[in-house]
Amino acid sequence: MPYIHHQLNGASICHYELGECLTIGRSTDNQLVIDDATVSSRHAVIEKTDDGYQIRDLDSTNGVFVNGKRVPSQRIKAGDTIVVGTHDLHFVDNISDALQKTLKIKKSWIPGVYYTTE
Repeated sequence: MPYIHHQLNGASICHYELGECLTIGRSTDNQLVIDDATVSSRHAVIEKTDDGYQIRDLDSTNGVFVNGKRVPSQRIKAGDTIVVGTHDLHFVDNISDALQKTLKIKKSWIPGVYYTTE
């Protein structure tokens, strides 16, 4: 299962599992919200295509960069680095088993209580 690994200044922020579509931007109605003035409210979208995934710039102010090159739209693959504002998004095929286990941990409504569904 492919993922987007979100990083800022080399620090891991989150992983997002890719489905049919992943919207990226500053607005809270995006699936990947980046609260940063360098990111447009509706910055970009990653869409599933017949032969993989592509990223498309949604007429953002600062653009979308794939592997250092500004692009309006481009097919992306494992190992590609996408830059949106000051944030790095890495396209990865899969994540480690240890990280996969931590992604399954859910926070309960009871303070200090966490659980898994497995």
